[in-house]
Amino acid sequence: MDPVPGEPRVIGRDPVGRQRHGDERDPPRARDTPTPPLSRLHKIDTSRLSGRVRPRLKPRGLPPALSPHPVWSTHDPSEARHEAAELLGPHRLVVDEPSAFAASYHAVRLRDVTLGFLDYSPAVRIEVEALPDPYLVLVASGSSLVQVGGAAAEATAVHAVLPPPGAAATITCGELTSHLVIRIEQQALLVHLGRVLGRQLDRPLDFDLAFDLTTPSATRWNFAIQMLHAELLESGSLLHRGVGAGQLEEFVMSSLLFAHRSTYSDALTRPGQGVEHRVTRLAKDYVDVHLSEPLTVAGIAAAAGVSARTLQSAFRSELDTTPMSYVRDRRLDRARADLADAAGDDAVNVTLIATRWGFGHLGRFAADYRARFGESPSRTLRG
Repeated sequence: MDPVPGEPRVIGRDPVGRQRHGDERDPPRARDTPTPPLSRLHKIDTSRLSGRVRPRLKPRGLPPALSPHPVWSTHDPSEARHEAAELLGPHRLVVDEPSAFAASYHAVRLRDVTLGFLDYSPAVRIEVEALPDPYLVLVASGSSLVQVGGAAAEATAVHAVLPPPGAAATITCGELTSHLVIRIEQQALLVHLGRVLGRQLDRPLDFDLAFDLTTPSATRWNFAIQMLHAELLESGSLLHRGVGAGQLEEFVMSSLLFAHRSTYSDALTRPGQGVEHRVTRLAKDYVDVHLSEPLTVAGIAAAAGVSARTLQSAFRSELDTTPMSYVRDRRLDRARADLADAAGDDAVNVTLIATRWGFGHLGRFAADYRARFGESPSRTLRG
């Protein structure tokens, strides 16, 4: 039965396995007007959407850099709920005016940072069962209310919302409201935080729900997102030439960690915290310069001017690890960067990159890689 105009329509929770039905009023599907494939820089998985991205009017406030990169677009609330589940997690969608409904998602992914734009019209309410693992920063054009447990925060153009991963949430989007969504993979952010602190993390990383973008400390975050957009927009940028993706992502992640209040803010800003012993700093600098060469504890200790025992003690007390475990982790980081940059390049394979960074046992490399990044090396290479 067709929905009654003006009557809210509630869409069920199951995000998968649903039979899709076309809408006779919808414009021709993209199989009639094919969309150019995404380049290796834009690693949003659209393989399952082939031939199903529908042309529609340009969403309100869509950033120019994202305009050429639609991931999905639909007039069907059930389809929108299904597609948005990958970004928001399984959820229920309540639509104020089903007859006027339209939704779309545009996005570009680098490695661990995705710049996306989620648009609904008219007003909707999204009831999320459990947000996914990545951290999501929501900035609204218009206004939407995000409720997590007993807390609530309003997303606007000058106030972002950062709900905790895994939490149940309700997002009430006003009419003419769309969202810029910055998605940061959780494991990557945790690894980066550990490197910034110079030690292992001893508690979860939890951010405040509300993120005021007008404060002086938020300036660096705003600038980081503007820089990311500018690099994506300019076809001749270093990013489009395959240079600087890792550094740009680290800038975005550092900006968030220093700009927005979290459980690690005191550790990041307190004077004297995170200051490494001279021995550890010299050792880490030596490792980073000689990472592709054979390294031993004795050689690293000699470069730092101490005995192997002293070096081991310094790494254990300051970084809660060993020198060779640190070497392994840094090599895994470099290998991941190379795999991500080579995505889609048939001339590159996992064995080649593993060998480049000193991993002689491919099975052990794959196991260590999955433990650190939550995916296999071949999955990173596929993009």
